[in-house]
Amino acid sequence: MKINVLDSSVYNRISAGEVVENPASVVKELVENAIDAGATAVTVRIEEGGVKYIEVTDNGCGIEKAELPKAILAHATSKISEADDLLTISTLGFRGEALASVAAVSELEILTRFTGNECGSLLKAKDGNVTVTDSACKIGTSVKVKNLFYNTPARYKFLASKTTEESYVSRYVMQFILSNPEVAIEYYADGDMIYSSAGEGMRSAVEAVFMPKIADSFIEIKDCANTAGISVTGYTTSPDVFKNNRTQQTVIINGRIVFDQTISATVQNAYGERLMNRCFPIFVLNIVMPFDEVDVNVHPNKKEVRFGNPRKVYSAIYHAVKQALDNYEEKTREALTEGLTGGKEEFSPSSYGAERAAKKEDDTSVFQTQTQTSNEKVGVQKPSMSLADALALVRGNINDAATKVKFNEPGERLVAPPVIREKSAPISDVLKEAEKHEQESFLAHAAVSGARSYRVAGQLFGTYLVIESGDKVLFIDQHAMHERILFDELMKELDSAEVAAQPLMLPYVYETTPEVVSVFASVSEELKACGFETEEFGRNAVKISSVPASLGKVDIGAMLNELTDGLMCGKLPAKQAFSRNKLASAACKAAIKGGDEMSEEQIKLVMDYFAAGNMPLQCPHGRPTAIVYSRYEFEKLFRRKV
Repeated sequence: MKINVLDSSVYNRISAGEVVENPASVVKELVENAIDAGATAVTVRIEEGGVKYIEVTDNGCGIEKAELPKAILAHATSKISEADDLLTISTLGFRGEALASVAAVSELEILTRFTGNECGSLLKAKDGNVTVTDSACKIGTSVKVKNLFYNTPARYKFLASKTTEESYVSRYVMQFILSNPEVAIEYYADGDMIYSSAGEGMRSAVEAVFMPKIADSFIEIKDCANTAGISVTGYTTSPDVFKNNRTQQTVIINGRIVFDQTISATVQNAYGERLMNRCFPIFVLNIVMPFDEVDVNVHPNKKEVRFGNPRKVYSAIYHAVKQALDNYEEKTREALTEGLTGGKEEFSPSSYGAERAAKKEDDTSVFQTQTQTSNEKVGVQKPSMSLADALALVRGNINDAATKVKFNEPGERLVAPPVIREKSAPISDVLKEAEKHEQESFLAHAAVSGARSYRVAGQLFGTYLVIESGDKVLFIDQHAMHERILFDELMKELDSAEVAAQPLMLPYVYETTPEVVSVFASVSEELKACGFETEEFGRNAVKISSVPASLGKVDIGAMLNELTDGLMCGKLPAKQAFSRNKLASAACKAAIKGGDEMSEEQIKLVMDYFAAGNMPLQCPHGRPTAIVYSRYEFEKLFRRKV
């Protein structure tokens, strides 16, 4: 069989498929060239999704006439000159493939003028024919790409609709605006302006590409995790703003847009319980790190990278995002609770309380009824499940009757349901400690002295408390709030006890990578405190001899995969982390339900706990416990403010 040496016009069309996938990839390559040329202003224009026409104009340094023909040769580049340069790539382009690939599958024009030259040059390329002539133009470069894939019908056939291709281009331009916030970028599709960024910094770039609702919800990620030369900055949305997919997550590494699922998972881990399942934050991460610690020469499209020390990178990202979220939550909590205690205005029952007080005499409040039927003084109604019972529920040792939590009817004595406990319960010491407080209300410890400066405006749908405080109104989900309180109490009780470990009859061999084996070895003592006995089992496996007893029946492999994801981004498990789901379930079952009417005293205690505590603003399952509206926002709704 004869071996043929392919002509450049043939192999360029073949290799072009790796670089030029669609119009968006053409725009990506051309804008990267503009940025590398030092441009401070870039304009992108497309027609019919970029299939018919693409134009990218910049004010960069331009190309000298003598060098212009080389620009469309394969593996010709101004970015590197020798192999060692690949170890410290600081430019977006470096492979010398982009313009050669574009020229092979389109009609290409390059109009450019080099800094210091009096006249510009125009290059035209089609079907391998290249001409270069003098032409008047400004300093910089303008590249026009017409009739993409006109000579490769197979590629043209598999393009998406023009609307879809336009959306791909729009996404790339959006990411370029975010990755180059100091560059002014304008983008037009079929003559309509889609994006315009003034190049005045990251905040300006964010406001240029995101809807106001999203832009206003962004939390700034400051450079608080600059670990070993890694800087992490950017923006991420507050927990109440999210999408059901990851399409609006942007990762920038040394100015380059990359796609990394592990980074996305790391950010998700940083949110933790703040987000519900299948909810994904919108974020822009700008990561700056030493060039020799990241390899961008992985694929011709340059969308993937590899890190020299992945764990160090993921750990820096995790802690930077988590710190930003913690700071935001602290400020939000302070704003929500400001004025709830220590004010001059006394607690007012409002019309809600007044209506309750005006009921018939035979329908008196629970406090009055209990005074008449018992010598015991009971300050507040109490769910029929105590803290000890809820703790027992965590271990699955509570009967069905006890799981049906409800408020006692007026006049009934407060009696805790029977609890069946194992004698050898690993958390028996915790239960004994909890029983000391069995007669206390779940909120009693949080009572705050002093006058309250809020007014209970009512209860909506038997589920949401409406609290007026100063110039704002709080809406509190009574079930989510109570669930959060109970969950924190359960975690506090369990954290004070040793974690019981359950030896495995047959050790579980977890097959993984040498890197993960090394990570497990480095945190073996921390894992032991959580109930895991681990040891290296060869280069690619970890032997698990025991697991936390609270896990019960669980898919150990899936659980270890989840544990590994956290360890790789620097997240050590909390002492009782593996009991968390059961704790959350117990708290949910024991909490006040939607539709249960709360007494005034119960509302007081909830508000005292809310004002005094440092709980997260979400229930253990990620739903918000409270939201706030200002008076100004209400007046805007009624057109009193504009």
